[in-house]
Amino acid sequence: MVGGSDITPYMRTRDSIHRKNSPFFGPERFTYQPESNSYHCPAGQQLNYGGRSMRNRTYAYIGTRKRCGACALKAQCTSGAFRFLAIHMDEPARQRARELANTPEFAKAQRGKKEGGSPVRGTQESDRIAPLAPAQTEVRAEQFFLAAVAQNIKRLVRFLSRPTTPTVQAAS
Repeated sequence: MVGGSDITPYMRTRDSIHRKNSPFFGPERFTYQPESNSYHCPAGQQLNYGGRSMRNRTYAYIGTRKRCGACALKAQCTSGAFRFLAIHMDEPARQRARELANTPEFAKAQRGKKEGGSPVRGTQESDRIAPLAPAQTEVRAEQFFLAAVAQNIKRLVRFLSRPTTPTVQAAS
């Protein structure tokens, strides 16, 4: 169950290029400790909760100079004085999407998209919002763009007006 619905997300997460190419331990190597709202690194040291960033939608977990400074695994963990770990607020759903990306069903869904798959939902809705009359190409493109924006705003309002359910902290 992702985001309070029964929808199976057959799409890849947009993980940072820095995360993909980093020579350091990824978040999956850290273990969440719900009783203390902290993470343990591969060496067993604790990273404490340090707040959240609404801009990036992440929770910050931070090590200390004392704990990280003398660690034998520091060179594999960070180039800084201590480890900083940013965990996305929707990490459980993102992790589920990553796991589903390695399934045969995901591959089948991707093939369907490449072969044309099903038509985009809401095609009739966009025609009703801004019917494309014969006109100049630029005007038609602008009409189509504005119709898509209106449709996405309607979807966003519906999404944001749904009741929220409490999420479980990410467990890597």
